[in-house]
Amino acid sequence: MLSLYTYDGSTLLLLLILIFSVLFDWRRHRIPNWLTFSTLVAGLLLSYLFLPSTEVHTGLAGAAVGLVVLLPFYLTGGMGAGDVKLMAAIGAFIGPMPALTAACFALVIGGCFAFYMVLRSGELASIYRRYLVMISARTLISAEVGSVARRRFPFSLSIAVGTLIQQGLIDNNLEFYHLTTQIGYQLQALGVMQ
Repeated sequence: MLSLYTYDGSTLLLLLILIFSVLFDWRRHRIPNWLTFSTLVAGLLLSYLFLPSTEVHTGLAGAAVGLVVLLPFYLTGGMGAGDVKLMAAIGAFIGPMPALTAACFALVIGGCFAFYMVLRSGELASIYRRYLVMISARTLISAEVGSVARRRFPFSLSIAVGTLIQQGLIDNNLEFYHLTTQIGYQLQALGVMQ
């Protein structure tokens, strides 16, 4: 939503943030607070500066949606706090409805990846039994040590892909119109293009 009112810089900044968060999460299995908080501040600042005064709350609403959607997964031990903070920060950039859509895409992608990991490990039956016991007993039962359910994977990759799907396929906000137009003008001025 924000990139409808700003130039390509905000979209490019969002892409760089997604790349850095995936790299940090992939290598260190954590997303640093300085990255998530600076992203949140940048998203809120951009929405304050470039959105009309009637829509200035869009950044805050997007951050709240990103936080609320993933918070239950953090509280049950299904994901790290950095993932939740990253989704909230991205919500500040893209607004509430796009944040909801991106978070849903991220959850589906992350669920598919987790299911693939379970199938690959051969622990599907034991995990199925554990979940049946948890549902019938209405209590949380921790996974056994060494189980695939205890392994961590970089959920920021799912968040990045979900955000890119939402921004690129649904909202068509990944078109760098101003940037490509400016490059075209520069190439014409140099005589490279007609």
